[in-house]
Amino acid sequence: MVIRACIQPLNKLLTRSNSILTSKVNPSTYILNPSQDGTQFSKSQLVNHGELEDGVIPEALKYSLPFYKDTLPNGLHVASEPSNVPLVTLTLQVKAGVRNESFQMNGVGHFLKNLRARGTEKRSRSQLALELENMGAAFNIKAGKEMTTFQIEVQPKDMAKAMDLLADISLSSKFNKNFIEEQREASLAGLKNTADVRKFILENIHYTAFRDHMIGQPIRGNQVSIGNITQEGIKDYVDAHYIAPRMVLVATGSVNHAQFRDLAEKNFGTVKNTGREITGEDKPLFTGSQVQIRDDDVDMSHAGVFYYAPSWNSEDYFAFQILQRIMGDYRPARDSIINHPHLQYNYLHKWFGEIEDFGEHDSYYLPYSDVGLFGHYASTLDLSGFFVPHACLKATRKATNYVMESEKYRARNRYYNDLLNNHDLLAQGKEIADQLHYAKRRIPRSEVAKRVSVADARYLEKVYTNWLWDCELALAFYGPIFTQIRLYGTYRGYTNDSNLI
Repeated sequence: MVIRACIQPLNKLLTRSNSILTSKVNPSTYILNPSQDGTQFSKSQLVNHGELEDGVIPEALKYSLPFYKDTLPNGLHVASEPSNVPLVTLTLQVKAGVRNESFQMNGVGHFLKNLRARGTEKRSRSQLALELENMGAAFNIKAGKEMTTFQIEVQPKDMAKAMDLLADISLSSKFNKNFIEEQREASLAGLKNTADVRKFILENIHYTAFRDHMIGQPIRGNQVSIGNITQEGIKDYVDAHYIAPRMVLVATGSVNHAQFRDLAEKNFGTVKNTGREITGEDKPLFTGSQVQIRDDDVDMSHAGVFYYAPSWNSEDYFAFQILQRIMGDYRPARDSIINHPHLQYNYLHKWFGEIEDFGEHDSYYLPYSDVGLFGHYASTLDLSGFFVPHACLKATRKATNYVMESEKYRARNRYYNDLLNNHDLLAQGKEIADQLHYAKRRIPRSEVAKRVSVADARYLEKVYTNWLWDCELALAFYGPIFTQIRLYGTYRGYTNDSNLI
């Protein structure tokens, strides 16, 4: 009797239930209204999150920064998220990427990005560099599959100058023929550089997965398409895509929204709001396939193993964000020192730890407007390269067929910490611009945390089974890959539910 009396309360303490939602309810339908949840940030709440019940989020994540959004008369969306960081970051994102190019002029967006640094109608190349240096500004342009992003970070007192500079570079670049020919030579030389092997693998994954669509073509173009780029072609591309409705202007940091809006209207208010018909908006078709580039002079064997995944606006978006954190990343110099491979909590890391001379691993979730990719990049020495795809596929199958509670909590807590530690103004500006383009609104971190918290293990299993069971793969291999030739059928076998593999 005494023993029973002691055990019963203990069992009650160990019992855990979903206090808000169950796996029958889709977490993507839950939207938190930030205006009704005004809990302020509390430093005392920044503790180990532990195993919070489903539907419960850390107290600190209930606080979201104020957010303001306006639309200028020409259709340009202007948004700001003020904070106490003593800097201002301006982000101009244009809905123009590789998918909007043509096969004949593939790479024009990346070409244009580099051309802009050569000067504008108002400023020469040296003047641009001098003004940025005098302000102590950080400036960056990134051309991607669907977006081109301009970012400049300055002190608050220089915001007006930065806005003028941003408008000049993005709207008034000089496209004279001499500059174009100089850039053509530089771009052709750049095609031979494969030093960034990770980027090279990801480009090949996109190509083999979406080979019949422009989104699968390389961002830098190819030798033929770069040779086709002309002054008239660049002007046509800019006139079509650099219009106000396809632009979002975001300010983060120490910014006053009224002042920011006035500066935006002054510098971007005259941007036209119409252009020619846009190409590349049709949905890409995923092709299960592999691309292999053998080069025995490369030190390491590099592999990309990817699945077709949800798009940015899919109801399964957050489930795959969780999966990316479940699979994680692995660095032997860091992770194998902490734990012996047999003691790793992650199946994939355990198997990687047993591979001799393993390089590194990262998992990726790459969502776009209507398609997405999820998978792994890993590198190892040549003789061990054969084991990497098997480890990636087998571990993904194990982790998704049965989502362990411990893995769910670990992924959630990693997601919570990512949300709490997002103090990078450049990353914050890019995140807001992406959300305004794809979701048409700012998604507060309190809502993200809530969506993540209500996704229980059984719901995650249903989502992953739907996407990752009995499906095709996109594979890319580079380097001394003599052990990985023509094995697509073997790898494809890992996506069914057989335990015989």
